Amino acid sequence: MPQFLAVSNRKGGVGKSTLSVMLAHAFAAWSGLRVLVMDLDTQCNVSLMLLGGEDWQRACQRGRTISDYFYNRFDKVAEDESAYVLNDVGDVAHSRAKWLAAFRPAPGRVSLLPGSQQLEDIQGELLLKHSKKDLDADAVAVQIRARMKRLMRHFGMDADLVVLDCPPGLSLAALAALDLADHVLVPFRPDYVAQFALDRVAMLVERVSSAEQLATIPLEQRRYSCLPNCWTGDGHERLLIDQLALDHPLLSTRIPALSSIARAFDWDETKKTMEAKYKDALPHLRALHNELAGEAGRLAKTA
Repeated sequence: MPQFLAVSNRKGGVGKSTLSVMLAHAFAAWSGLRVLVMDLDTQCNVSLMLLGGEDWQRACQRGRTISDYFYNRFDKVAEDESAYVLNDVGDVAHSRAKWLAAFRPAPGRVSLLPGSQQLEDIQGELLLKHSKKDLDADAVAVQIRARMKRLMRHFGMDADLVVLDCPPGLSLAALAALDLADHVLVPFRPDYVAQFALDRVAMLVERVSSAEQLATIPLEQRRYSCLPNCWTGDGHERLLIDQLALDHPLLSTRIPALSSIARAFDWDETKKTMEAKYKDALPHLRALHNELAGEAGRLAKTA
């Protein structure tokens, strides 16, 4: 069975898509996993980072995006979904480690279910299509959310790890992804709005309606962990993180503000090594990979 890792925060601009791609590369390269990335954000940044603009546009024109998958397969029984999968995406080459050869039929790889700017429109169409006289809109939305969750689970069955890049909004697909996830990674910038953003996503993940209810769940039993991103090490950031650690489970890894991470957004048709791709960000990415693999959800065995 695959593991599902959602990357989510109700606040935009915190590096969710960049971290989703970095983690996909890391688990493919260092754990030899078959990683599938599902792009649930209508900004489609993950798809642009893994495909480039031309190939993403081609996937949209051919009806091979996540919105096409949800709409075309919504009322159908499980069947082959390979037409929607784009394999060996990204500009990092993942070669098979020798010690894996005896245990895995294929090297680690990164695959993608491309994002779509039409995803929210498709959800609206599904709501209208499946509205029933004896059910109110909220009940129909719950049914559609549950069906999307099953479709995501089915789509990920050929992977070891599924990375769900979630939008900041509360679309039905985003809520389904949070329900499905074995673990939720919540990246945040250490600024004055971080507490409010973490509180909101934490209550969604833990399915509680108030901060008081959230506080009754021990930190070590929660289904999410928080990651400081764009870290500079300033004193006010350290103070803020110490305060956040009282209310939320924080990873020990800190992802610094590095130009090499900012440049990771750029797609290149030439395949390269992890070292060439991430440069001085590599030790920080490896630390995050190892911490998630070892502590946050049984996602992989580290190399």
